[in-house]
Amino acid sequence: MPLDRSQSDWLTLDNAARIYPASISEWSPDVFRVSVTLRAPIRVALLAQALQDVLPRFPYFQVHLRRGLFWYYLQRDGAIPALQPLSSVPVSILQADRRVVSLLRVMAGGTTIAVDFSHVLTDGAGAIRFLGTLAMRYLQLRGVVISRWEPFLDPDQPPSPGEFEDAYERYFERRLPSPPTVPPAYHLPQAALQNSRVITGCLPVSGVLALARRHGVSLTEYLVALYMHSLAQVRAEDVERTGADKSGILRIEVPVDMRRFFPTETMRNFSLYVSPELDLELGAYSFAEIVQKVHHSLRAQVDKRELARQITRNVGVARHPLIRIMPRGLKDRLFRYVRGRLGERSYSGVLSNLGRIVVPADIEPHVAAFGVMLGPNPVMKTTCAVLTFQENLFINFGSVIDSRSLERLFFTQLVQAGLPVSVVERSSAP
Repeated sequence: MPLDRSQSDWLTLDNAARIYPASISEWSPDVFRVSVTLRAPIRVALLAQALQDVLPRFPYFQVHLRRGLFWYYLQRDGAIPALQPLSSVPVSILQADRRVVSLLRVMAGGTTIAVDFSHVLTDGAGAIRFLGTLAMRYLQLRGVVISRWEPFLDPDQPPSPGEFEDAYERYFERRLPSPPTVPPAYHLPQAALQNSRVITGCLPVSGVLALARRHGVSLTEYLVALYMHSLAQVRAEDVERTGADKSGILRIEVPVDMRRFFPTETMRNFSLYVSPELDLELGAYSFAEIVQKVHHSLRAQVDKRELARQITRNVGVARHPLIRIMPRGLKDRLFRYVRGRLGERSYSGVLSNLGRIVVPADIEPHVAAFGVMLGPNPVMKTTCAVLTFQENLFINFGSVIDSRSLERLFFTQLVQAGLPVSVVERSSAP
């Protein structure tokens, strides 16, 4: 039975969140955005009221980050953050290092409601559940009759103790071997800039599913293969242009929602990663070959036993006696080093698929689209986030470099396969 933290005024960081506070910066804000676009303009006063109603239902999000002697922790806070206009900056930093600041930002503009979340708070599954609850309360205030809230949460019901759970700790198994370490991967050329941009592609999900079925793979496997094929072409052009000896390892970070394998009610982080790779030092690969390599790699890695090894490694580090007694300042240095050596440097890119978003029938006529964006990353430089709503697949590339070669190659291949793709770009310089 999970510990009931619902009445406590502070929370420990979950195991995944512990590495983020040490390395948050303007260059790597560790923030992601989820959004919902409605079919009528947002009435700001009603949305502000909805936020007042909903946020106390999520007390584990109504917090700010504090520094302890040994660890960071989350201090409960009764304040409701002010609703903000929708920012032109695709995703920007939440100043978590300040003494009191919310770790989420709620914005509105036109017909869109957006929420920026610090990764300290939650993952994509938790964020979508909060956003859906907020949108439903807003629509209820607009006069929409709500007969059921699932898969979102009823803001008039108290939170379950299980929603506070650090599920990594619950499913920690001490004696499992750790997964192997991996060498650095190829990264896109060009230096990272301070301006960021997002390129969004929208296309019929049925068409992409048909392409995936021709290869006998899932939607995620097909998109990861397309991402890797595009990266391989960028690398080939890069090597030909510069003549430099570039790493031949293409490795994509693919988040996995652990709730699929380990039952939990947690609304906090509970995701891990699998990482299909391609070694181009062995020679060129056709797209069909890449699809099959990705398919077999993901099928082998997305396995409860393999994923449990990551839990053992990650929780085991935090439980190590030397780490536990190490002052927080030294932990910060260690975690920055570990993240730099074993984190972004090991991956050429990331593709996060939140899957199909399903809403209650009461509100479906009022919802036009959902969206997700990952924050900029100065090492991988380009990230990809995907979700499906109704009949459409939304693919969002975030980038901090001038070149659009990767995105152009990715979407061009879909167009050449006969799919209608609508592409929009947004960019700004903070």
